[in-house]
Amino acid sequence: MSRDKKSGDKEPLTKIILNYLGETSKDLLDLSLKIVFDPRALTRGMSLYKDASYYFPQEFSNLKKSSYFKKDGEKFYLTEKGRIKIIKNILRNKKIKNRKWNGVWLGIIFDIPEINRKERAFLRRELEWIGCKELQKSVWVTPFDIEEELLALLKLWKRDFRGDIRFLRIQKITGEDALKKRFEVK
Repeated sequence: MSRDKKSGDKEPLTKIILNYLGETSKDLLDLSLKIVFDPRALTRGMSLYKDASYYFPQEFSNLKKSSYFKKDGEKFYLTEKGRIKIIKNILRNKKIKNRKWNGVWLGIIFDIPEINRKERAFLRRELEWIGCKELQKSVWVTPFDIEEELLALLKLWKRDFRGDIRFLRIQKITGEDALKKRFEVK
């Protein structure tokens, strides 16, 4: 996570902090709680990366401009956009790292009225991005246990969401071998 000695490139502080919060915040999915980051903690020994001093002061100035954080006093609060970014990273990591499968599919089914077709299209794009497979127009599956994260994302995406989304635990699906191959699970 430190800067590349050859090119002088470094990982943006915003990305490093979002990754850190995603790895350490147990309350990330509890949307009623605020997530706070105190950048002064870096100077007091909390090291997210090897050379914390390399990031001062310009990177903290950039952090103030980031849409992922809102500055209040000396602390930064994670915004909804920042929380969405972290949850998406968690989902992506589950998809990449979790190749052990418990044999149960997570089914996601939804009924969203035609009047909200933009929201329906948005949900389909996001499910595809997360790595779910569309079986039919409103029926998606994944072998990964992402229900809790997906519910939190749905709440963040659309507070006034109109439609019905249900989760199913599925033991067997016809044509399951092709799905296992697609998801690279056994």
